[in-house]
Amino acid sequence: MSNDPRPRRDRGPLRRAWSDLAAGNNVEIYATTLVSLVLALLSVFDVVAPSVVAAATLATLALLAISTLGSRHQVQDLRQSIDSLIAAVNNAVPDDLPVHRFLAVKAPDLHDELRGAGDIRLVGVTLGRTVRDLGPSLERRLRAGATVRVVVIDPDGPAPLDAIERTLGVNSPDLYRPRIKSTIEILDSLAAESGGTGRIEVKLLPFVPAFGMYLIDPDEPDGRTYVEIYQHRSREPNPCFQLKAERDAHWYKFFVNQFDVLWESARPAPEPASELPHS
Repeated sequence: MSNDPRPRRDRGPLRRAWSDLAAGNNVEIYATTLVSLVLALLSVFDVVAPSVVAAATLATLALLAISTLGSRHQVQDLRQSIDSLIAAVNNAVPDDLPVHRFLAVKAPDLHDELRGAGDIRLVGVTLGRTVRDLGPSLERRLRAGATVRVVVIDPDGPAPLDAIERTLGVNSPDLYRPRIKSTIEILDSLAAESGGTGRIEVKLLPFVPAFGMYLIDPDEPDGRTYVEIYQHRSREPNPCFQLKAERDAHWYKFFVNQFDVLWESARPAPEPASELPHS
């Protein structure tokens, strides 16, 4: 290894040109440059007739056009190669992908996800903790004119009885009624504090949903949906996975449609929340 501290000089233009020609690179560019230089000299010194110079000029322009066409074809070939590489990488993903690669141990922090959202949809049993945690972000989005649609279980129906059967340590359906009432009161308060710019709609489901959902701009090309898998008689965090509109087209549409099914199956919550049944 050389110990010479002086910076290494770049190769001169003639050396670079010679290296390109030796490797067969950019030959048409050097040919066009050479012909143009010869034409300029012939024209200045009046060596040949103007008609010859004109014909040679047209030939040079044709060579330049061919060079440009070749560059376009190279770009197209490069794009096709990239597409083929992407397809090969996707096909190389093993079918037996470990579940931890896409399944999280709990739902993510959604505050950053809600920034800029105009359509927010939530599905859960009571969503009390979710609504409290997301309160500031929901209020900001409501002030910006967003629509928030929420689905929780109906406290005045069979859903609470079904819920206690799968919940560890819960023995009475009365536990759910005040929690759902609190959720709706918080949402009503957020709607009032937002100045009425946005809109909140709440519906009550007559059965316990099989999973919770957080949908963010679900009808947009960059929509995201988080699905939380409910469990049975366990205090472990609910597993959760993410779906993206542009990446997971089939299953993304499936779960967005599931929200629509739940929404149509539920009844509107009474207004105000005080009209909900008490325990």
